[in-house]
Amino acid sequence: MLKSLSLGGLLGGLVLFAWGSISWMALPWHRVTFESFTDEVAVAQVLSANARGSGVYILPNGHRREPGMTEAQQKAVEEDAMKRGEQGPFMLASITLHGWGSMGNAMLVGLLTQIAGALLATWLLLKTSGLQYWGRVGFLVIFALTVAVLAYVPYWNWWHFSTNYTLVAFADLLIGWFLAGLVIAKVASSPSGT
Repeated sequence: MLKSLSLGGLLGGLVLFAWGSISWMALPWHRVTFESFTDEVAVAQVLSANARGSGVYILPNGHRREPGMTEAQQKAVEEDAMKRGEQGPFMLASITLHGWGSMGNAMLVGLLTQIAGALLATWLLLKTSGLQYWGRVGFLVIFALTVAVLAYVPYWNWWHFSTNYTLVAFADLLIGWFLAGLVIAKVASSPSGT
């Protein structure tokens, strides 16, 4: 079991990483889901001048708490944010004031993340029994679909990520896990499966 687990994690992770590289760098579908500001320099200046530091920001922010705020003041902030949020604009953004840093480090973390995910999925697959090859592949695709529903639908629903962005994210994840599933299902068969 340890050999199957290790091979499934490593090979599945490599397939996921390779697919992700193709999906993000060679195919145009992710790029077309991102909008552009009319004046990026002006927006960057506003962000730099108004962001307290790197982090995740929401606009309007009804949850902000300032030292010494009374309960009534906090309630007023929440009500104002709710009203402004309904009228717009609304924004959820990850802001990194110092830039994204080394692409090499991000790629390494990405690879290790894919290997860890494939390792966990392989472990789940090894807990099944009686599945033939295509059943094992299907199990991993359903695993990916579950992850997609739990990860992407809340961002679409609550934070208003665009439908196009969400559909591309779903497709990307399912294709990647189908390809990884082809490899993982081959090297990580359950004892009663073939």
